[in-house]
Amino acid sequence: MEPVLLSFHAPIHDLEQVAQHVVRDGVPARLRDWQRASGARELVYLATCQRVLWMVWGGDPAALDPGPGVRRYEGEEAWVHLLAMSAGLESANLGDREIPGQMKDALEQARQVGVAGDEAQAVFEDVIREGQRLRSRLGLADGNVSVATVALKHLCEGLPEGSAIALVGVGPMTQYLAERLPERGFKVSVANRTKSKAHDLADPLGLAVVDLPLLQRDPAGFQAIVSATAAPEPIFTLDAWQTLKRPLLRILDLALPPDSEPGLEQLPWVHRVDLSAFLAQTATARAQRAEAATKAEAFLVGAAGRLRHRAHARGHKRHLASAQERLDSAWGALEAEVKALEDSMQGLDEAQREALKEILTRGRTLAFRALIQTQPKPDPNGEATKP
Repeated sequence: MEPVLLSFHAPIHDLEQVAQHVVRDGVPARLRDWQRASGARELVYLATCQRVLWMVWGGDPAALDPGPGVRRYEGEEAWVHLLAMSAGLESANLGDREIPGQMKDALEQARQVGVAGDEAQAVFEDVIREGQRLRSRLGLADGNVSVATVALKHLCEGLPEGSAIALVGVGPMTQYLAERLPERGFKVSVANRTKSKAHDLADPLGLAVVDLPLLQRDPAGFQAIVSATAAPEPIFTLDAWQTLKRPLLRILDLALPPDSEPGLEQLPWVHRVDLSAFLAQTATARAQRAEAATKAEAFLVGAAGRLRHRAHARGHKRHLASAQERLDSAWGALEAEVKALEDSMQGLDEAQREALKEILTRGRTLAFRALIQTQPKPDPNGEATKP
């Protein structure tokens, strides 16, 4: 059983369209709803800063109805897409190492909810392993957290040493900046909706923690705010700040959907840069390494073939196990009937009884052998072949 993928992702789709399908709150309930709607045997949902992806095994993926413009991948194309994503070939920075961790988190959430099982687990392990191998072969093993790297450069070039910066959110990008900015002489504070999580990030690094509600009302004392939360609505609004007069403040909004209202750009003291601008800035670095990506196609096709073959082999094994269970059950019922008829076979001597048992045993063996011989087997390309 192979997965079918439904996806919205940059640069195929613009970020506003991607953001419309990002689910942050109530994901477990949505996963169950999607599984019921599609009848999928297994299902995983992944949302990152520039993509949303549904992976569906079995059922009717179209029943999810994510909206117009969704890209659908199946067969070899699905495996190639997963591999390219895992290897960072479709990230803003080639070789991005963040996506495998995001894939693992999505799988773990789906397994905890009960909508993903052993096949999804096997696929993710295979894809991540092949993706790591691919990065190594293409010389992409040094990929960085791309958007955060560009944001770091932006802050270092645009702010004087000693500037106060508030990091909002506790995800991988703010973690990266929390570790790097103090090394460059900046005063860093951390804010988060759940204050204990802000302390989890800030305390080991010796950073200050600031109340997010206070920051939302007034960013006084800070020269920059970097925000990358999972909030479904903007947390920094024009209505809250429009009466304030402050020194120049930079807002680096790395969230999807955005954490800051575009209307904040109306304020003369606010300089706002959102995720789309940072993704555009990574295009230069991407172009410099594009030659490596051109070598990927042959590796992708070969790796996709291996993954398809293993998926078909797992399906074949599961089918055989299921068929054997049915055969065992049927034969057990037959043996029970024979035993129940022993009273009516009092005329049989011991040798005849042994012969009857031998016939049953022999029949069971021949039936299972026939079952194996009639099953289609996957060829090296992952396709089922007739015996």
